[in-house]
Amino acid sequence: MGFNKPSVQKFFDLYRDELSKENYTNDRVFNMDETGVTVVHRPGKVLSRKGQKQIDKLTSGEKGQTTTVICAVSASGIYIPPIMIFKRQRFTNLLLQGSPPGTVGACSPNGWVDSELFLTWLNHFISVVKPLQSRKVILILDGHSSHKTLAAVQLARNSGVVMISLPPHTTHRVQPLDRTVFGPLKAHYNSECDKWMLSHVGQRIRLCCMGLHLAQQVEQTHQAG
Repeated sequence: MGFNKPSVQKFFDLYRDELSKENYTNDRVFNMDETGVTVVHRPGKVLSRKGQKQIDKLTSGEKGQTTTVICAVSASGIYIPPIMIFKRQRFTNLLLQGSPPGTVGACSPNGWVDSELFLTWLNHFISVVKPLQSRKVILILDGHSSHKTLAAVQLARNSGVVMISLPPHTTHRVQPLDRTVFGPLKAHYNSECDKWMLSHVGQRIRLCCMGLHLAQQVEQTHQAG
């Protein structure tokens, strides 16, 4: 019910008004979102004889930890090095071994993003994009509570970042990353995990392997897009 014409139209009206204020180019309009990546991947399809009742496929386990990955992509196709948030108490650089260049690592008790970690990502975004008051950038994101703290709003405003929130309960239809990036990204990730499991029989995918798999599937997704 949240996905309705008035709420979606309000978002596009705000977006159109902001675009009319400055001459934004495609490389100055960004969308960000989070997604969860787990060491227990979803195996691909298995080819078998018709009528066979039991079909097996290797996975790393029955249940694994989920790592949150925060991504941002511009309308021109440029992606910001992600932040990977691991479910643990202390961070070690070994967790980022093989990850995309510029990736930032962090930890939280549940592996999810919170207001403090969003500020860490926002500072990372600003350091890469380098917006100015005379050359602002638009950042489209969902309305999660961690994105709307006073500290985040002030940091964005003082740095030349214009944040525009998507309407609630509509991201399954209007979130660009959900619709066009995370699907292929996870498909490539699952494919890389399948290959790793076949070449490392009897071993499990660990968190220190995730950075390498993520780097490979990010590169494939970027080349395909």
